[in-house]
Amino acid sequence: MNSVSRITRVASVAAAATLLAGVTTTAATAASGPAAHPAAASRGLNSFARVPFSSATVTAGSKSGTLTVSWAASKLRGVTVYAGSTQSAQTHRVATGKSSDTVTVTAAYGSWIRLVPSEGASLVLTVRDLGLASDPNLRDIGGYRTTDGQWVKMGVVYRSQALSLSANDLATVDQLGITADYDLRTTAEIAASPDVVPAGATYTNLNVLGDTSVTSISGVTSAAAAEAYMQEGERDFVTNATATTAFGALLTGIADGKGAALYHCSAGKDRTGWATAVILTLLGVPESTVMQDYLLSNQYYFDSAAVQAMLSAMPAAEAAVYTPFMEVESSYLQAGFDQVKSSYGTMYNYAVKGLGLSPQTIQRLRAKLLVSGSADRH
Repeated sequence: MNSVSRITRVASVAAAATLLAGVTTTAATAASGPAAHPAAASRGLNSFARVPFSSATVTAGSKSGTLTVSWAASKLRGVTVYAGSTQSAQTHRVATGKSSDTVTVTAAYGSWIRLVPSEGASLVLTVRDLGLASDPNLRDIGGYRTTDGQWVKMGVVYRSQALSLSANDLATVDQLGITADYDLRTTAEIAASPDVVPAGATYTNLNVLGDTSVTSISGVTSAAAAEAYMQEGERDFVTNATATTAFGALLTGIADGKGAALYHCSAGKDRTGWATAVILTLLGVPESTVMQDYLLSNQYYFDSAAVQAMLSAMPAAEAAVYTPFMEVESSYLQAGFDQVKSSYGTMYNYAVKGLGLSPQTIQRLRAKLLVSGSADRH
């Protein structure tokens, strides 16, 4: 089967996801697989103080109006926690803690948290997901630690399912400073559910699948066959020229753009999931962490009330076959990683030879998305 015919496999799943996206809108941790080029992995290091944290997260607290902040580091005298409403300013001291600790703080000052260690550079984090009812899979791709001890910035790049946002959720998204909305869907998907474009954002369609004829999934009659179908679609993201052109344009746009960027497909898990895996791998995030991020679509999308209600309405046998199309499994992403290794050897080579990125573009991507250490005292 050639690349064009294989890519239609994913197109048929995308069509199903479009229908499901319509239903949906009406209802940070740090073994590496396809790694970044060694030279690229060392770029961005500088003579400034390094961020000393080996892990750190900010999540919504168990009580309304609170945040849970956790971190781990070794041999620090202590950590001071500051909060604020923007990525650039966290001025309210809300807690202190030990070298490794978990604290609950008020969210009254905002959800942006700055961890200031007794030694080393500070780290700014926020809650990964926005908790949007009309777009549960909209989340920040940052907040992950790389293999060389750097961190992926938060508030710079977001991933999402179809942007069929309610008025309330749009008001939230409008506050993110998004200047670029990259839509990875087909013409038919867009016609069925046009984007609600965030204020101040420029819309760009980067059609990963192309407008090829859609092959029906009606011939898939078992869960195992459905899983194989999804794995083949992931491999097509690596080998199909239409897909590589779109992904190359996406990464170039993010690297060269001003302000925050958002990209999405229909469910925010397959095309969007692969794009995220490529970006995080090029930044030096471990494959195990990349996989964990990929699998979060099960929590935010597959486990959503709308998706589960749709599956529950199906006969059990039909739901069992359809489920692999609506979820993500590690074998899907691994199929893409394995294809990168087979076709290009490394993710860096895939980015350069497959996606057409220059080494300079990859460096700009890293410079934009990786935290640069600097001394920080309050």
